Amino acid sequence: MSRLVPATLALAAFWVSACGSGDPGAAGGSTSAAEEPAPTVSTPIPEQLYEADAIVLDDGEHGPMLCLGAMRLLLPPQCGDIPIVGWDWRVVEGEELMAGTIWGSYHVVGTFDGEVFTVTEVGQFERAGEPETYVYENPCPEPEGGWVAPEPEHNTQEDARRAYAYARSQPDYVISWNDHLDKELQEFSPVVFVAVFTGEADRHETAIREVWDGPLCVVERDVPTARKLASIRMEVEARLPDLGLQPLGSGTGGFPPTIYIDVVADAEGRVQALFDEEFGPGVVRLLPALRAVE
Repeated sequence: MSRLVPATLALAAFWVSACGSGDPGAAGGSTSAAEEPAPTVSTPIPEQLYEADAIVLDDGEHGPMLCLGAMRLLLPPQCGDIPIVGWDWRVVEGEELMAGTIWGSYHVVGTFDGEVFTVTEVGQFERAGEPETYVYENPCPEPEGGWVAPEPEHNTQEDARRAYAYARSQPDYVISWNDHLDKELQEFSPVVFVAVFTGEADRHETAIREVWDGPLCVVERDVPTARKLASIRMEVEARLPDLGLQPLGSGTGGFPPTIYIDVVADAEGRVQALFDEEFGPGVVRLLPALRAVE
């Protein structure tokens, strides 16, 4: 099993494109407004407490801000997504000061009205567990005697480029990756080339064998193709503002492939439930930076 840290879940996350708009309501005609189902909108709950482990920064121009999304890895940091009310630098510890900017990493608890975070409690920054990772697990059973590369020096990820190019060119292509047989050698290691399609696995395996003689795993799965997943990602990103969500970053990865979208908050998981219903569970996964306190 390979575990890779996704770009969107790290500080160097790509910014989400929020252009365009979508219709958050249900499709279909209706004769009156009273008969139309209410659109799903993530409206904040005033009494709900949220928590987050984040950088708090004040550059002297806009006041204290929560940094929840991407930021430039410079000193002093350059970030700020949500204004904070009730912040007092005199009662916290661990702050740093440079060039008129003051910042520090904290665990904050408070309420969120959709625009402003009102802090009620401040503690030590403690990110629980390991960072979220994309997981790629070989879907093929290991052959008796294990995966064996006939020519280890010629069965590396570099040699698998032609197999990768073929797989990506197919309309029913889902995803492909290299499963390294020697985790220490990594890119210099022989690999199992793994390719997933929505159909015709035998035909694809025969075609890949023409350009790849190393260990191979080709399977069929009833999941969205790579092209369909890209289309869903664009649609979802465009709809987020109309659904009451503030996007922070996004990416696609893992197997089964999943669209991960970082957002500020999703009240009661309403939009997550909507996407699960529309696209199927696990296709789109929202990662709120502000987590509801139970």
